[in-house]
Amino acid sequence: MKSSEQPTIAIVVTRNGGEPVLTETLTSAEEILELELALINHEPEPLKRVHEFRERQKAEDEEFADFVEGILSQPFLKPDVQEHAVQWFKSRSKIETYQKAEDEASTVIARYAFQVFAEDPQKTDFMLAGPKARVRIRVIDLTNYPKVSAA
Repeated sequence: MKSSEQPTIAIVVTRNGGEPVLTETLTSAEEILELELALINHEPEPLKRVHEFRERQKAEDEEFADFVEGILSQPFLKPDVQEHAVQWFKSRSKIETYQKAEDEASTVIARYAFQVFAEDPQKTDFMLAGPKARVRIRVIDLTNYPKVSAA
């Protein structure tokens, strides 16, 4: 199923001596939402929430892979269940290959978007378009983000 939502890449920047520095690239709506929630909740390290989200996702994926592997290790497994488990592993491999290519493309797009932002800091929400794709770019500047201490 193809998503009708516009693909979005958020580039997170800070400033070093006034110059913007690309700190992080967020490529999923879920990661962007996690950062926005951290900012709304005035968390002292908003990117920590994104990193924890990524770790949870990775752990859940590995837990399920271990579950499927456990099923495959059963000595008297029905052939149809075995076939489904094998197909799942094949699909997982294809998805990982696709995600790697998508991550590499996102990195290239993010670097270019950062250059656009560095040349014109007013551009904080814009579109990049090519012959076959359009990507929304959001710039989230954490430079002036208030670091509040937990009470």
